[in-house]
Amino acid sequence: MNKFVNMLVRMVRVIVRPFFPTKIYGERNIPNKRSLVLGNHISGWDPVVFTMWTKNILSFVYKAEFQKVAFLRWVFDGLDFVPVRRGDADITATKTILKLLKDDKAVFLFPEGTRNPDIDCLQTFHTGAALFAIKTHAPIRPFYIWDKTKVCKKNYILVGEEFTLDEFYDKPINHDTLAQATEIIKAHVDELRIRLNTYLEKKGVKRRKRTKKEIAKLKAYNDKQRTFKKQVVARSQSSSGDTDLSETD
Repeated sequence: MNKFVNMLVRMVRVIVRPFFPTKIYGERNIPNKRSLVLGNHISGWDPVVFTMWTKNILSFVYKAEFQKVAFLRWVFDGLDFVPVRRGDADITATKTILKLLKDDKAVFLFPEGTRNPDIDCLQTFHTGAALFAIKTHAPIRPFYIWDKTKVCKKNYILVGEEFTLDEFYDKPINHDTLAQATEIIKAHVDELRIRLNTYLEKKGVKRRKRTKKEIAKLKAYNDKQRTFKKQVVARSQSSSGDTDLSETD
């Protein structure tokens, strides 16, 4: 990690922090040791806000498109951030993340893989986090961000306790193992979602009204989800029909 870039970011975050009021519940001093810090992803500001309000600066995984901006590439490289190409298996990113973890560094990533327009639920988690945690025996620190970040609008983050996937350490790393481990990770984040939502609801804290653009994105997302579910059901019924015919024969 570049010391000058690290110092620069620490200075800037003190200046910017008042514009993004955020209440952290749980551990703020997340140690930069071998661990995976992961949770939901609802805004492009999520890594910025997390870095501003927690004490240590961790290595984030970010989409490689940001490398096209020279200044961002300089900052991200200086902070040991990891660019990842979405949509295919990025072997370079995988090796870099595994090396950081083996060098006893914390890695911050979003298992959903992309921003979720529906702040009331979680998207499907990718299995990469489970793979990294099992291969390196790294503990996992879950978190949940309550609302989409907006300037001068208070937000809330709940940081949970560390847990491990040690029940999978001696198992072969295959599709079933990673799927089971990923569901455990998602359950931990979802538990934080329920806890934070329940707590804030009791306190009478309400989310801001959605903008027309956000409502449109959510509608498009829900329509896509319904279409996908129909396709899955149709394929399942078609497969069942084929099986029945073969059994009849």
